[in-house]
Amino acid sequence: MPKHTSDNLRIKRKHLVWLKDAKGLSQSSIDKAAASIAIYDKWLKGKDYRAFHSERARAFKRHLQGLRNERTGAPLSAATINGVLRDVMKLFDWMADQPGYKSRISRADIAYLTPDRKSEQARRSTLWKPHPSPEQVNHLLSIMPAETVIQRRDRTLIAFLFLTGSREGAAITVRLGHVDPANKCVQFDGRSVDTKFGKSFTTSFFPFGYDVERILRDWITELRQDLLFSDTDPLFPKTRVAVGPSRRFEAVGIAREPWAGPSSAARIFKQAFVKAGLPPFSPHRVRDTIAELAKLHCRTPEDYKAWSQNMGHDDVMTTFSSYGSVSPGRQVELMGRFRRRGPLPDEDAVIDE
Repeated sequence: MPKHTSDNLRIKRKHLVWLKDAKGLSQSSIDKAAASIAIYDKWLKGKDYRAFHSERARAFKRHLQGLRNERTGAPLSAATINGVLRDVMKLFDWMADQPGYKSRISRADIAYLTPDRKSEQARRSTLWKPHPSPEQVNHLLSIMPAETVIQRRDRTLIAFLFLTGSREGAAITVRLGHVDPANKCVQFDGRSVDTKFGKSFTTSFFPFGYDVERILRDWITELRQDLLFSDTDPLFPKTRVAVGPSRRFEAVGIAREPWAGPSSAARIFKQAFVKAGLPPFSPHRVRDTIAELAKLHCRTPEDYKAWSQNMGHDDVMTTFSSYGSVSPGRQVELMGRFRRRGPLPDEDAVIDE
C-alpha cells in the first residue's frame, strides 16, 4: 500500500473518532460522514489528501453532478450532493489544523467545496411534503393481516410510530418496560433508546383512536403472556430465521433480540402502504401526519405547546417550521376564504354613534 494511501486512511479514521468523541455525533451521523468521504476516496483513486487544491474541489463537484443512485439509477438529488460536500468540507476543514496538513491545505481552497445556493435552499426547505392522512393511517391498520406473529409485529410497529411520533431508530430500541399502556404513554429513555441527540422525554399517545391503541395493547399482552417477554426485552423483536419444511432458510417467528438497524423497519413501513394500494410513504413522514392531526385538536397556545412537547420538541416553533407546512391545496383554499371575507375590522378604530 502506498504511503499516502495509508496516511489517508489514518487521518480519516482519526477524523471519525474526533466526530464521535469531540463533537458528540451519533453513530448514524458518523456512518453518514464516512459514506460521504468514501465517495470522495473512490473518485480520488488513492491520491494524497495533502495535494488538495481548488481545481480538485471543483472537479469533485462536477463528478457528483454526474453520479447516479445505485439503487434507482436516478441522478443524485441536490440534497444528497449537498450532504456529501458538507461532510467532505468538514474533513478538510479539520485537517487544515492537523500537523503535516495545515501547511498544505488552504481554507480558501476548501471553500470551493461549498454547495451551491440552490441545493442549500433545498436542504433547508420547509415545503409541504406528501404524507399519509390520518384517515389513510387508520385504513391501513384496519386491513393489515394479523394471522402470524410477524404480521402482528409489523402492524404494531406502524401503529406505534403514529401513536408516538417515534423515529424508526428509536422504535426498534424501545423495551417493553418503557411502555405504560395503562397511562397510554412511552418513556423514551435516551440512555437505552436511540433517540435524537440521546434525549429523554415522555410521549403520550397521539389521538389516532381506540382501535389503533388496541393494536399496541394486544401486542404487549401477547409478548408478556404468550411469549413470556419481560421489561428488558424489545418491544419489536427481530425475525427469527431457521431451516423450514422446504429445507430453506425462512422466517419462522420472532427472536428476543432487537433489530440491528432501522432499515428493516423502514422497509416494512413502505411495503405496508404499497400493499394497501397507497403511495410508498417513508417513516420520516410520520411526524408530518401528526402535525396535520394537530390542526384538528389544538385551539390554544397551550394546546400547541403540549402537542409540540409530546413530539420531543423544546420549542414549539420547531414543530411549526419542520412539520407544520400547509399543503398547496389547503393554502389556495385559505387564501380564497381570506379574499371572500375581506379585512378584519380594526379594533382600534373609533366608531361614530
